[in-house]
Amino acid sequence: MLVPHDNERVRSFQVSARSIRNALSGAAIFALLLGTFVISFAVKQSHHSQSAGLKRENQLLAAEVDEMRKQMEALDRSIAALAKKDEQVRVIAGLPEVNADVRKAGVGGPGTGSMGARALAKLNPGVGRKVEATSEDLDALMRRAALLRGSMDQAVTQIRRNQQRMASTPTILPTDGHLSSLFSGSRYHPVLRISRPHKGIDIAARIGEPILAPARGRVVFAGNRSNGYGNMVEIDHGYGYVTRYAHASRLRVRTGQTVDRGDRIADVGNTGLTSGPHLHYEVEVNGNQVDPMNFVIGDALP
Repeated sequence: MLVPHDNERVRSFQVSARSIRNALSGAAIFALLLGTFVISFAVKQSHHSQSAGLKRENQLLAAEVDEMRKQMEALDRSIAALAKKDEQVRVIAGLPEVNADVRKAGVGGPGTGSMGARALAKLNPGVGRKVEATSEDLDALMRRAALLRGSMDQAVTQIRRNQQRMASTPTILPTDGHLSSLFSGSRYHPVLRISRPHKGIDIAARIGEPILAPARGRVVFAGNRSNGYGNMVEIDHGYGYVTRYAHASRLRVRTGQTVDRGDRIADVGNTGLTSGPHLHYEVEVNGNQVDPMNFVIGDALP
């Protein structure tokens, strides 16, 4: 019944229970459809937002990969420049040239890419391929850098060895004076008056003239020899080099002492079998006596 506030008549309506049930069912169905629509719209908006976020992330990732590749290209150029320097250093060190293919690819086969890159390639082929290619190139650069480091280490080690060998090679004449007798297979001895091999050179000089070590080494003998050498110094330089200095008037080193090139080891004299003051100088290589003048770098004595 509808009862108005004014003087209008009261109206009455009659509704059946079935109609009420139908109305309630319709309202429930409408509410359900409305809820489903609202939820579907919200999910769709969420997916759209996530898709936009992932798209933005992919764009940023692709841009970052591109920047990495630019940096790798600069690194590749730096490695190539270092490789040229390494070739020059290896020539100086006397080492063979590294094979061009080995130097280019490094040790081992091409890179296979990381598992993450392969997984990304399945989700996003475009970005995934970029990441996988970058991973392979980075692996190749690391192998080339490792090869270059090993080659440079080898060259530096060899140069150090060469420097040590050069420092131990007799390259200067031990004293200043006049070359009075050469290395010879047969020479007339001025004292013994017989012909016999002359296993070194004689440098005529004043008594007391300094005798200098021609290279780094260790004194293995410093004393008097009864074979006519008189006061003598013998130095083992390593690498098969041994030098001897005979007829000294005074010895300035002792057995076991280490000397460097240019150190004063004795003074010129005329001890032993001599016809006058001079230095008898011998060089031995791997047990064989050789001409000392073959090792002299610079101007020879007149």
